[in-house]
This record gives sequence, C-alpha cells and structure tokens, in this order.
Amino acid sequence: MSMNLNDFLGQHLVLLWLILAAMLVALEPLRRDWTFAALAVASLVALLGALVVPHAWYIQLALFVVAAVVGEALLRRRRRPRSSEPPAGEA
Repeated sequence: MSMNLNDFLGQHLVLLWLILAAMLVALEPLRRDWTFAALAVASLVALLGALVVPHAWYIQLALFVVAAVVGEALLRRRRRPRSSEPPAGEA
C-alpha cells in the first residue's frame, strides 16, 4: 500500500500545522514587523486543535483564522501612535 505526501499530510494535520509554523517563523526576518510571527502562533493554535480533534479540519481552520485575526489586531494596536496631540492640519 503506497501513500503519497498529500494523503500523509491529510491524515497527519499536526505535521502540516507544524511545518506551516516553521515556515512562517523562517519568513519573519524578511518583514520584521511580527506579522509572520503572529501567523506562526496562529498555526500553533490550530496545531493544538489538531491534537484535540484530529479529523475536524474545519475547526482547525477556524481556530487558525480567529487566532490570526486576534494576533493582527493586537499588533495593530501595538503599532498605533500613543500621542494625544491631533495630527498636523486638524484643529
């Protein structure tokens, strides 16, 4: 019985999320704004979901999307300037 890589990763979604997290961490130095790191953390959240419910890929995908949106919102909040002065040109 032979199995190709697509079948193998379909049956072992934990490895797929782990590979995705490793690739995103490797890409982080290219942007240096923590976006890929937030996506890597989101894929680790999905990996935890894959450990709990191994064959429910739709739950894992939903966990990834929610964690990515929360991570990006936290990053955007962190990047916002904290000055109380209005921008130039506004009175």
